[in-house]
Amino acid sequence: MRQRHSQITRRTFAGATLGALAATRRIGLFGHASAEGGRRASDAAIEVQLARLSLAEKVAQLFMVDVLDLSLTPDDAAWLTRDRPGGVILLGNNIGTPEEVAALVAAIHATNPDLPPLVAVDQEGGPVSRLAGDPAPGAVALGQLPDDEVAAFARARADYVASFGFDVNFAPVADVAYRADSIMAERAFGADPVQVAAKVAAVVAGGAESGVLHAAKHFPGHGRSPLDSHELLPEIDLSPAAWSATDALPFQAAIEAGVPIVMLGHLRYSQWDDLPTSLSGVTVEMLRGRLGFDGVIVTDDLAMAAVADRDPFAIVDWAIAAGVDWLLFGSHAVPVSDLIAYLQDQVASGTVAETRIDESVRRLLRLRFDR
Repeated sequence: MRQRHSQITRRTFAGATLGALAATRRIGLFGHASAEGGRRASDAAIEVQLARLSLAEKVAQLFMVDVLDLSLTPDDAAWLTRDRPGGVILLGNNIGTPEEVAALVAAIHATNPDLPPLVAVDQEGGPVSRLAGDPAPGAVALGQLPDDEVAAFARARADYVASFGFDVNFAPVADVAYRADSIMAERAFGADPVQVAAKVAAVVAGGAESGVLHAAKHFPGHGRSPLDSHELLPEIDLSPAAWSATDALPFQAAIEAGVPIVMLGHLRYSQWDDLPTSLSGVTVEMLRGRLGFDGVIVTDDLAMAAVADRDPFAIVDWAIAAGVDWLLFGSHAVPVSDLIAYLQDQVASGTVAETRIDESVRRLLRLRFDR
């Protein structure tokens, strides 16, 4: 039988001062303190934890990686234990029986008892459902329901995902499917940005106290294109002003509802930047500056065809320069260990400031406090 896990929240900051942790505002673990007092305490504990990490450990936190099979292979266990990445995503090839999934998640957590990797899954419902038996319908059906029912279904799905031990669910989709041929038509809540914004906010609010961290995707919006970024780089011709009045609304709603993670899509917004939005400092500034998001920014899978023709080491350079916090590699042309070592060398040589790495690590550590 599956049980909701608590190992991450109980173990994450084992080395931090007990005084800081005792005051931290953590639902279900540390009880409730004032929001201001809890934030001060968690800031102090994060700084303690940050100081305990070596440069190699800090750099590794910025990577979310894949594993190969239904159970943790000896090779995967060895390199996860050695490199200690910040996250692991389970994909379709990792999903076996419920018992196998729960055992795999637990084994991944166990590779780093001091700071277990956060384990993620794509459980949107509808056509993107890794886990069978989801108690909630997909986004198209949810888009027709009242917001309170959407929130209730979101909580049910979040609890279901948590029952396997997952820490992160890369959902909800905040794209607006304006066209019937949109690649997001079967994954989005609808064609009206105001309606989609309401449903996205309801999902974020509904799952907020489940212990599962949610992520709004695919920023700045994938719904205007019929093209699939798994296959090529879609181009969207939309000015920042037009975007702010339309596609930005669901992401703004997610942020106001407290979403802790936003995923960048692989898109080219031709009026913004020549780079893919997943590697673009302009895009990150739109999210941070214009929408005021201060949580974790993660890329979509950097092995997808939209960006896979680029040198993987250059991809790391662009993502770090842009201000991305979490680099997701669902597969990889070179070993992720090599990418981690490369970024570590960039920091050691002074090409990348260690303070830049620290900024992202602080946000990633805060995820554990905000659960």
